[in-house]
Amino acid sequence: MDDKIRKRLDVMNSVLIKMEDIKNTQKSLIGKVGQVEVALFDIKSETLDAELEKVMDNASKSYDIIKDAIEAFEMKRNRIENEA
Repeated sequence: MDDKIRKRLDVMNSVLIKMEDIKNTQKSLIGKVGQVEVALFDIKSETLDAELEKVMDNASKSYDIIKDAIEAFEMKRNRIENEA
């Protein structure tokens, strides 16, 4: 494997690590919003409930998007490595 391909794979590996961090952050956000929703269950704040639902929806969508992006990028990275 030549240096150019090795450097490209190193950058791709670094990007994948950062993307996993983003995915984990979204997962943590989803969990924390769920905890807040449970904690507020008895308080019945319709305004806050509505806002937390928006946050949860957006975080869930972001999680799915980044998960799919990671899978696609990993396949591309693997293809490059296998062709080298």
